[in-house]
Amino acid sequence: QDHVYQGSHEDNEIYALRHHRRLHHREERRMRWLRSGSKPKTEEKKEEKKETDPLLPSDSSTSQGPLLKSWDLGFAEWLNNLQGHFGSRLLVLLFTVQHLLKGFASAFGQQAEPYLFRAYSVPAPQMQILSGVSLLPFALKPLIGLLSDILPIQGYRKAPYMLISCAIGTVGYLVVGLVPQSHLPITWLVVCLFAVNMQISACDLLSEAKYSEKMRETPSQGPALLTYVWFGLNFFSLLAVLSSGPVIHNLGPKACYLLAALAGGSVLWSVIAGQLEEIKLTSEDISAIWKKFALQKEACFLSVLMLGVTIGLVATGLFSHSPRTNVIVSVILAVIVLVSFSLVLSPVIAKLNAFCIIQSILSFPLTGATYYFFTDTAEQYPEGPHFSEFFYNSVLGGVVGVVSLLGIFSYQRYFSHWSYRSLLVTTNILLSLLHLLDIVLFTRTNLRIGLPDRVFVLGASALTVVVGQWFWMPQVVMLAGLCPKGMEASMYALLAGCHNFGMIVAANCGALLLDYLEVRPRGSPGESAQFDNLWKASLTSSVMPMVTVLLLFWLIPATSQRENLIGSGEDEATTGSWWRHWFPREAARAEP
Repeated sequence: QDHVYQGSHEDNEIYALRHHRRLHHREERRMRWLRSGSKPKTEEKKEEKKETDPLLPSDSSTSQGPLLKSWDLGFAEWLNNLQGHFGSRLLVLLFTVQHLLKGFASAFGQQAEPYLFRAYSVPAPQMQILSGVSLLPFALKPLIGLLSDILPIQGYRKAPYMLISCAIGTVGYLVVGLVPQSHLPITWLVVCLFAVNMQISACDLLSEAKYSEKMRETPSQGPALLTYVWFGLNFFSLLAVLSSGPVIHNLGPKACYLLAALAGGSVLWSVIAGQLEEIKLTSEDISAIWKKFALQKEACFLSVLMLGVTIGLVATGLFSHSPRTNVIVSVILAVIVLVSFSLVLSPVIAKLNAFCIIQSILSFPLTGATYYFFTDTAEQYPEGPHFSEFFYNSVLGGVVGVVSLLGIFSYQRYFSHWSYRSLLVTTNILLSLLHLLDIVLFTRTNLRIGLPDRVFVLGASALTVVVGQWFWMPQVVMLAGLCPKGMEASMYALLAGCHNFGMIVAANCGALLLDYLEVRPRGSPGESAQFDNLWKASLTSSVMPMVTVLLLFWLIPATSQRENLIGSGEDEATTGSWWRHWFPREAARAEP
């Protein structure tokens, strides 16, 4: 029978055993026929087919198996294994949220965003600040997680919040895509981008909480599930990147947001179709949740704290055009966040979170300046690479997307069994060394040695992205493994929110670095001098992450990625924290 048997793990074993016995009996009958000198009618028919069609194998039943296995490279078996451990509904949910929304729709918007800012003649430092403001919904994940955990709507904790965020995001997509630039001030453009990212942030968080919950039940399959999530995410990001170049060139950057709205709408179907598999909570369940969170006042405090620092960064970014002011506010808020989280979280979680924050802040991205460096025309930057929309978005972005998939595949195959510490130390050093190659490009040394810009950029970007995936994937597994049972959404939100907050602070620091070195391109004619010191900014950006290598041996455990980081599923997020050590009476009150 040509069908795929689907059932429990035990049923699959029984089915395989029976199938093996049938094959064994069939082979015994065939051997008896051969010894007797006669052949069954089925064998004669097969020989007749072979005479009329010499390309048809003599025994299709034995040749189809290896052929199919060589065709799918074990993908079907791997996917069936995931389905057996986690269920098809979870995989469909992750497909719509992680692959279509966060992968395709988000990448489409990200590719078009710098072209929107360019249309407003926004200088590079200010572009990074405004882009950081639009990304702040990802730092609001703790508040979203807290609300979804303690304030169910009609008894449901995830679906209503996902639907609300989808409505907000759809409005943002449509306004950016349909309202002309003359009627959309730059401030309102950033607000709409903020709304778009709010949908991505909320849906991303709540789906992450769902698979975090499942991963704690089967930690040995955690790397495999994360590979499914990130492989699909990068694949659909690649599709968006490949198509964004022609779309931007022929239809303009606004068209990307209209197309992205269609992909983002798939989440509505997924939630309405019940892929979340949410069970409606009773009043008793909600009371129990409130009691549990009453014991975790610290986690609630941290969620409110993240709301406060996010509001501070939004206000500063929208109303202050000074990179110095933005960095001063960002650094003060970053210190508050780092100290607060380190005080109230359990030691293991606090250390890993501190690493993520520090690593993120020290990255110092220079995307605002590099965008103008690559895309300025011959009139604007005569010595520049002069990349077209198609090459910069589709070709370069497509190569990056393909090698990202290669990086994820190689991580799963060769590095998923490494310890967190070994892999993060190795990849951190490799990334810093690879980023130094940008200096060759920004000083135009590659042209003096006869290496074209396109060849150099494609090669350097490919290497950097592969190693970057090796560096990023263990951090994703680590974050998912730090979520105590029953607090998956809120704890994952706190940790992911801290990482995203660190990236926004880093963008502001990168903006100040560019402004200090007088690297302020905006797409104006004859702005070559604006790139004279870009190599100095790149050198600083490359060296800074090396600082965290010294902290890795203290902050990151030498634990396998296949092991739970916080032991029992009932461990509290704040057990053993400095705060409870200094105030034991408060800790005693928190005991159930």
